Amino acid sequence: MHFKLRSSVLALASLVALAVTLRADNVLFIGNSFTYGAEAPAVQLNGGVPKLFEAIARAKGRDVTAWSITSGGKDWAWHLAQPATGKALSERPWNWVVLQDFSMRPTHVGNVAGFTHDGETFSDRIAAASPHAGIILYETWARPAVFFKGGIFTGPEQMMRELHANYGNLDDDLVKRDANRPARVALVGTAFAHSESEFPAIDLNAKDNHHSTAEGYYLAALVIYETIFHESVKGAPVEFFDGAVKFPPDVAAELQEVADEVAGATVPASPAAAGK
Repeated sequence: MHFKLRSSVLALASLVALAVTLRADNVLFIGNSFTYGAEAPAVQLNGGVPKLFEAIARAKGRDVTAWSITSGGKDWAWHLAQPATGKALSERPWNWVVLQDFSMRPTHVGNVAGFTHDGETFSDRIAAASPHAGIILYETWARPAVFFKGGIFTGPEQMMRELHANYGNLDDDLVKRDANRPARVALVGTAFAHSESEFPAIDLNAKDNHHSTAEGYYLAALVIYETIFHESVKGAPVEFFDGAVKFPPDVAAELQEVADEVAGATVPASPAAAGK
């Protein structure tokens, strides 16, 4: 009798483990060219950061499908006004929604109040459509030093400090609004700064001094993966889209190390987040 009970318990545990392994995750990305991968043609052609993220997740054994709504140069206010955004939010139950705003908006030369207001509005609309969906705030990166000759910032460090602070403030705000729903910042911009410090030979800046290279978009996908799943990205693929995008193994390993050091240090923002 004891053996039968133990066998039943083990069988149930195996079924639960299998269910967790096979649980599908639908992840919606809403953003602009920093999400769809502008200036990195092979990345953009194949679905940008969302599809890099999806490929990494699937290689890690997760049943993830990434969807996206993107438009170049647009901010959250624009997305919120589009019927297509409301349709997408209600189209299926989302596990996660990744939000990326216009890159200058959460700074003193942008509109921090509008950024915060629109983030809250997105939070409410996501909760109405998918009450249990977590929110990932995609922290963007500072532009390189050559961009700042006009004096709007003292340099990349100031821009990054403002981006980091304001994405963090919004995250704190969203957690207070609903402590039972995960809300986290994917520290992509912070990871860019860390990579540029630790591995300066890896070029993350596109020629327009605004967008990123394929390496930068890969780093963004790694950080977002680790922010959602709290799992190391070590061993993630280095080749994507049937070889259209391929990174040297040593470069990929260094970017994975950066993601681990930056995103691996994050703590779930609420008790509910720990179980995701």
